[in-house]
This record gives sequence, structure tokens and C-alpha cells, in this order.
Amino acid sequence: MVDVPGHGKVVVDIAYGGAFYAFVSAEKLGLDVSSAKTRDLVDAASAVTDAVKSQFNISHPESEDLAFLYGTILTDGKDVYSEDPTTNICVFADDQVDRSPTGSGVTARIALQYHKGLLGLNQTRAFKSSATGSVFTGKAVWEAKCGDFKAVVVEVSGQAHYTGTASLTVEEDDPLKDGFLLK
Repeated sequence: MVDVPGHGKVVVDIAYGGAFYAFVSAEKLGLDVSSAKTRDLVDAASAVTDAVKSQFNISHPESEDLAFLYGTILTDGKDVYSEDPTTNICVFADDQVDRSPTGSGVTARIALQYHKGLLGLNQTRAFKSSATGSVFTGKAVWEAKCGDFKAVVVEVSGQAHYTGTASLTVEEDDPLKDGFLLK
């Protein structure tokens, strides 16, 4: 239970899938993830993120570098397995919205659904971004352990496109061409 300013006490799940995310049904914040204005979804998700960060300490069993909340994913609340896609929006970093359902977020959501008994091994689920309509699919493929915690290995599929290219040049007389270290 997290006390979210402007929304009161809200049940929030926290799960890991390459990054930690807070998960909450947008409905619990008075919003519909599929029809609400993006700004309203971002504001609500950011309020959840801020509340979780101030009220909970997150730890990772193998790396303290990973022990932080990356963002909040607002869902349509349809966590019980269905062949129909479940919709979400991922708000991360500085109020940024992912254009996709978010690979690490889908991974965390599948792990959470599996942990709750809502999804079995090798049951493929579709996840749709409310921001763009893009769809990823994913499934828990086998059980694992992470430290002392039960975990699952997840496969996620989706479509990606190049959005740009870069060309880097190193000049031979550059005194920092091999890089540098700040301590």
C-alpha cells in the first residue's frame, strides 16, 4: 500500500524484469489507460513513482546498481490470462513515455502475473501500448532463482525499427582517444 498524493492509499505491485517497475491499474487512480489524456496518465504515474521512492527501499539480490525504481506502468487491470491484449503505458525516467509496451516492463509484468498464479509457463500473453497501439507478446518459459527469490525466465517478442544511425571518428592525435576515468 502506497500513499499517493492526490489519490490516497493505493495497492502497488513492484516487480523486476531488467529494471524495477511499480504496477497499478489506472482505474485505481481514477483513469482509463486506453482513453485518458496522456498528460493525466503521466502525472498519475509520476505521483506513484515519487510515492514509492519516498516510502520504500528497493533492493536487488545480486546488484545494488539495479536497486532503484525505474518507473511506473499503469495497466488496464486485466491481469488474469486472456488471449485478448492487456493495455498499459510505461512512464519512466523524467516523465518519459515509452512508445512500446516496454520490453523490461513486459518481462516484469509477466513475472508478476506468473508469481500471482494468473499466468502459467509457456502461456503467451499480448501487451499493447496505450500510447501508440504497438504490441509485444511474452511468456514465462521456465522457473529460476535470483538470489533467494523465485524467478522466471521470460521471452518477449515485438517489432522494432531503426530510428537513426551514428558515425564516430577517433583522430590519432586525440590525447583522450582511449577514454578517461573520473573518480
